[in-house]
Amino acid sequence: MSLPQQTTVLIVGAGPCGMAAALSLNHQGIHDIVIVDALFAGENSSRAMVIQAATLEALNNVDCLDGLLSVGNKVETLGLHDGSSYLLSTDFSLLSPYTKFPFALGIPQTYTEAGMLEKLDQLGIKKKEMFEVRFESGDIITAKYVIGADGAHSVVRDEAGIVFKDPNGDEKHDHGNLSQLALGDVAFTSPPQLATPNEGVSLTLSNGNFTLFARFPTNASPDKSRPTYRIVCSVPVADGTAPHAPSAEYLQSLLDRVGPPTLSSNLAVNPHPTRIDHVYWSSRYRTRSAVADRYFAPTPNGTGAVLLIGDAAHIHSPIGGQGMSLGIRDAISLGPVLKAHIVESSANNQLFEDWAASRRQRAVSVVALTKETMGIITAPQRVWSPIVAFGFTILRFLGRFTFVKRMVAYRLSGLAEI
Repeated sequence: MSLPQQTTVLIVGAGPCGMAAALSLNHQGIHDIVIVDALFAGENSSRAMVIQAATLEALNNVDCLDGLLSVGNKVETLGLHDGSSYLLSTDFSLLSPYTKFPFALGIPQTYTEAGMLEKLDQLGIKKKEMFEVRFESGDIITAKYVIGADGAHSVVRDEAGIVFKDPNGDEKHDHGNLSQLALGDVAFTSPPQLATPNEGVSLTLSNGNFTLFARFPTNASPDKSRPTYRIVCSVPVADGTAPHAPSAEYLQSLLDRVGPPTLSSNLAVNPHPTRIDHVYWSSRYRTRSAVADRYFAPTPNGTGAVLLIGDAAHIHSPIGGQGMSLGIRDAISLGPVLKAHIVESSANNQLFEDWAASRRQRAVSVVALTKETMGIITAPQRVWSPIVAFGFTILRFLGRFTFVKRMVAYRLSGLAEI
């Protein structure tokens, strides 16, 4: 596929953030856009599994939501458990006074990308696919604006000389058992009999470990003949490095050791034992927090810009499902700012400076949220057990109140960070 020699906006990275940026720019009347990516369409895995309410609002503003809503599950409740004991439940429906979308949308990233790609095709915006973003074919593109949406190992960010580090100076990234996570999209020998079957997403804490369990939307299941589930498990430090693509046996061993009783294959623990018998996709994740020192760098002549969004600008623990949602909001918020810069036809970079500072502050807040959450989960590894037990008792008591459920849902939804 041939590349043009010149474009107004070059977007490097065609994941959800890169495509969201293109949709936002098109919505602002900017059509001279080229998107490039190192992966061919369909090669991305399911990875992120949730879109928060604030991001649904942003996607609705660029007319790219209806298709996603028709596929995903509207998750209203998120349950938190300490082993088999209930702690609290977050009710996203309590957000109805603040948003048109009082739920989190459970949808695999592959379907999020497919919905965006379909919308881009309708608009005539094409993704250019190649093996290397560096254009080893010899092609050169001249662009006034370059948007780096090329992930945590961003070439755009590195070429711009932008530092990428933990905002708290914590470069050890030692989070105990949460330092590594194993993820899988799986089917069980029999559907798990959940203690609270109406929960859209279930989180279980267990002696400094963590397990997430969520059912795939029926329309997005890789196997329409039986239910598919997303599981995320912390990897005990004693296990060493997790496999690159964990097997069914490895994932089941984690569930048996650190997961909720309802996902155990041990009859002594679970009166209705079940076992993973098929893995459709699996991966591991090394927990790290980092934020770019700046999201904007002017071009040498001062009339253009390099801008960062998504994982190129910030990464953090996936606990809480904030990463992709925050990145999409970065992308959609950039459209009006870039349009204003083009209309002014000047070197007034204050527009970009203000946008970059605002988005960076939101990323720092999300990093703080994920670290707070990890701190609660790993407390049993660091704090005297009677104190932890007392803290969980207080949490269980507070979780009965509607205002607490609303407060937690509001923070998770991203509405506080718009």
